[in-house]
This record gives sequence, C-alpha cells and structure tokens, in this order.
Amino acid sequence: MEKTTALSPFKTMRISTKTSLKSESERGRRQKKHASNSSSNSSYLKTNNNRSSPLENAKDELEVLCVQMNKGIDISEREKEEVDERVKNVEKYYQSSLMSSTMENVANGYWRVIYSTAPPPSNGQLFGPICGTAFQSIDKEEKTYENVLALGNWLTLRLKATYEILENTNETRWTVSFRSIQVELFEKKEPVFVKAFPKGTTREWLTTFQDDEWRIVRAGRTKEEISKNVFVMRREKPWWET
Repeated sequence: MEKTTALSPFKTMRISTKTSLKSESERGRRQKKHASNSSSNSSYLKTNNNRSSPLENAKDELEVLCVQMNKGIDISEREKEEVDERVKNVEKYYQSSLMSSTMENVANGYWRVIYSTAPPPSNGQLFGPICGTAFQSIDKEEKTYENVLALGNWLTLRLKATYEILENTNETRWTVSFRSIQVELFEKKEPVFVKAFPKGTTREWLTTFQDDEWRIVRAGRTKEEISKNVFVMRREKPWWET
C-alpha cells in the first residue's frame, strides 16, 4: 500500500507503508514475547523471593531480566532503562570499603557477560543473528585483561588490554589500554589474524558492584558513555578452561 505526501506545491513523494507495517508487526511480536517472559519470570521470582537478603533478591531479579532481554542484543531504549533500573537496585548495596579483600583480588579470573549495552561484540553479538558467548578475563599478576567472544569451538575473537588502577578511588576506577584484537579458528591458540590498536586507545572502567560471584562495570571514554555502557557479569570459567 502506498500514500502520497505533499512536500511542496510542485511535487509529491510516494512513501511505502510496508516498512512501517513490518516494524509495527515486529514491535508487537517483541511486546508479546516480553509479556510472556515476564509472566514466567515473575513466577520464578515469587518462588525465589525468600533469599537471605534484599541484595540476593535484587541479584535474582536482575539475572532473570538479563536473560529475558537476550543479553542486551537488539533491545529498545525503554527495555534498556528497565534493566538499568534493576542494575541500580543491585549497585546501591555496594560499598567497596567494606570488602574483605582488594577489588583486584576479587575481580581476578573469568567472568561471563550476561548483559551489556556496550556496542557488539561486548554482549556476544558478532553481527546480525550470529551470536556467541562473551567472557572477560582479568590477570592481576600481569595487570592484563581480555574480552573474549567465543562461537563454540570454531571461532574466537580476543581483545587484549592492560589496566592501571587509579589512586584514591578504592580501586573502583581503572584506566584500560587496548593493545590488540585477534582471531582464532577452531581450538588453536595461535591467531590467524592480529590487529594492533593505535597507541593511546584507552577507556575508563568504573566498577559499581563487585563480590565473589557478581561484577558490574560501567565503561567508556566520556562521563556520558560511562553512564550508558554497562556490563553485568557472573563468575564462570569458560568451557575451554575446564
């Protein structure tokens, strides 16, 4: 179906309504799926709403929503705001000064990314419908970290970087310097492609929640980016390390 819209007294332009109808259909499908998931997840939360503390309940609610939102892949701004509200509900319980160990000690190791609003492949999306599993690895001895996107055992993208902890921040602020990105095929550790980042390519990490099992980081180059780009992670060793 087409309609004409007057742009001036002298000409008109034909505008197809097919795209808008398709968008409306897609939006309706997502809303229906969201409602269905909300119903099943609310049942889960009701069953598990007797945890030992409000913090544990807040974590449960956040984890369910992260799963429901498909790790942040192709979600709307409204849905991002909904998740961010749950993220903040966990962040409010965090007090880095009360940690039994240093931030770096607790953060050391592997973390699975269960949700991110940072650009792909941070949330596990490679391109289009092709998605994998995203991990973050921190090595406190070498002062290095890696962002890893694995598509099964046949393709791995690995971003390598170093970090520096900023002083007088209770270890919550780190400056991260990107070094290289590499591609590995199958289970070979030798990369088939390596590209170095330009010198001085950095980001700032702000850790807003950290314990033995959960890690929430906001990251970016500017204050606005840091407020928008969030990573929600759970401690998990990847299958290639087990």
